[in-house]
Amino acid sequence: MKAFLAVLLSLFCQSLSARNAQNVDIAFLPDVHFHDIYADFNSTAFQGIKLAGLNKPVGIRSMAAQLHSTRLFNENYFALISALDDIASRGIKFVALPGDFTDDGQPAHLQGLKTLLKEYEKKHGMRFFAIPGNHDPVSPFGKAGGKSDFLTATGTEIGVFSLEHKNCQPTMRRKTTPTICSEAIKHAGYADIMAQLPSFGLTPDPRDVLWETPFSKDRSKSSLTFRHYKQCSSDKKTCVSMPDTSYLVEPTPGLWLLAIDANVYMPSLVSSEVHFQGSGNAGYNKILTEKPFLLTWIKEIVARAKVENKTLIAFSHFPMAEFYEQQSPAIRDVFGHEAFQLTREPLSSTSDVLAKTGLRLHIAGHMHMNDTSVTRTPENVLVNVQAPSIAAYRPAYKLVSVHNDVAQINTIKLDEVSHFNALFPAYLVEHQYLTATHSKAVWDDNILHARNYHEFAKAHLLALARMRFFPTEWSKVFKSELLDTSLFNLLQKLPTYTDTLPSKDLQLLKSTTLMDFVGDFYMLRNAGSLALLDIPQSHQLAYIELAKQLRNRNRLTNQEIDAACSNLNKKDATWCLVENALTQTLSIFQQLNQDKYDECVVVKFDTRNAANAVEQCDVASARNQ
Repeated sequence: MKAFLAVLLSLFCQSLSARNAQNVDIAFLPDVHFHDIYADFNSTAFQGIKLAGLNKPVGIRSMAAQLHSTRLFNENYFALISALDDIASRGIKFVALPGDFTDDGQPAHLQGLKTLLKEYEKKHGMRFFAIPGNHDPVSPFGKAGGKSDFLTATGTEIGVFSLEHKNCQPTMRRKTTPTICSEAIKHAGYADIMAQLPSFGLTPDPRDVLWETPFSKDRSKSSLTFRHYKQCSSDKKTCVSMPDTSYLVEPTPGLWLLAIDANVYMPSLVSSEVHFQGSGNAGYNKILTEKPFLLTWIKEIVARAKVENKTLIAFSHFPMAEFYEQQSPAIRDVFGHEAFQLTREPLSSTSDVLAKTGLRLHIAGHMHMNDTSVTRTPENVLVNVQAPSIAAYRPAYKLVSVHNDVAQINTIKLDEVSHFNALFPAYLVEHQYLTATHSKAVWDDNILHARNYHEFAKAHLLALARMRFFPTEWSKVFKSELLDTSLFNLLQKLPTYTDTLPSKDLQLLKSTTLMDFVGDFYMLRNAGSLALLDIPQSHQLAYIELAKQLRNRNRLTNQEIDAACSNLNKKDATWCLVENALTQTLSIFQQLNQDKYDECVVVKFDTRNAANAVEQCDVASARNQ
């Protein structure tokens, strides 16, 4: 009788493991960029800033530095706690971290992240599944690191660097600004990350139904010792044994999570030392040439998932498809080949290769954008979901809800964050110091009037647009002094302007500036349809009217624009270039607003319905989640 019961139990367990996942939710939080504000740098010379309402002194970076970065350095500490609290309140047990889970893979922040995640594991029964991004690790085997812009209680900046950093060498310390030296801020490598975070998916857990790597199905071979491949330089003269932390896990019967380590660090020999190029711009274009074993592995996993009736969801740090609504050629034409991080976009041929693996759903990060793109080949439909960052505008995470062979992907906005303004008193002291010293680094303190985290992240992006993006990415024909010019005054200066505007449209253009358009452009680029609630209706109507007023002509290349404007006098030729650039930019803006899947999308895994694998959601009901 006992033997019979054992057979029945075995058959029951097999039936559980051989079915699609049913009614399971997974939260995806890429690009957390966790900075432990309470990290201990083991230094008596820098013990942080004491602030009311916080238990311990904080080690934070300056607002001046933060306003030149695509992410918030400090507030992500509070944002992650609020996001995890929200996830816990929904009863979600599985959380994926698709890369850049720390600032730059520093030991202090890795330890702080580990401590925090362990608390949520213990309190809420959560499980976390991490895969590295280009910030963790910055370099595969670690290297000296640090930051020069930590904030002091007096509003000045101080550097914190690892012991091997040049700024901590005796000859340099006398020449640089005040510097603290601590190994807690070095750039950790793969080995350090594995040592700190092994239980977050990177190694097997007894609860896993299945766990394996591209190198072995044997759980006893989960250490980095068994997870290497040969990586050579472009000229094939320098080769190293490179770690890869990819894994497949079945945390609950029927659900397969495929975590792909898409980092590619190209080695080169410099003065007899091996150096590594960062992986930020490599992505899947380089995966095809440098890590083809991953493609073979993905195909194998896809085939097995179909045979064994598993729901397969892949995630990695890097996008598998374009993220600009097919506007990349136009963006290159207007802004240049390296603007808008276009070097990080996969080639269409790369996306086709990835789609042909049979993979249906992939969640990515890296871009700090909210976007969904669909790659269709005769064999398959690949849905690439760009999950936004909680450390940038617009802060949100993706929630994937699986029921049988269907997944609904919703965007959960993180508008309210407890203590988001706890560091504002320190920033105010910084602002007062910069103002008193007439520093060029002084920033607009209106950001400190934000009423919630959503407003704060928005103000951060708008400041970033003015201080960094506009000067570096926009055509030189747009002078910085034009930023506060109204669209009407701008229109008047254009060669083709005719005074035929109705009074209503005239008022729209007079009340909207070029800076309004620049800010709205970047909000739409980052957040997709989520930004529309932040772009005033008057602005949207002004842009429509401006597009009508500009001459209707085909998009031209930069060379064609130069030719068309060359016969005009110098002044009119300049405004001719402005008109062409503005016409093209307005067209891009309108197209970026066409993503019908970025807030919510339904993906079907049934291969028999590949042609109808993607559907729109009821956005109104999805927003109530």
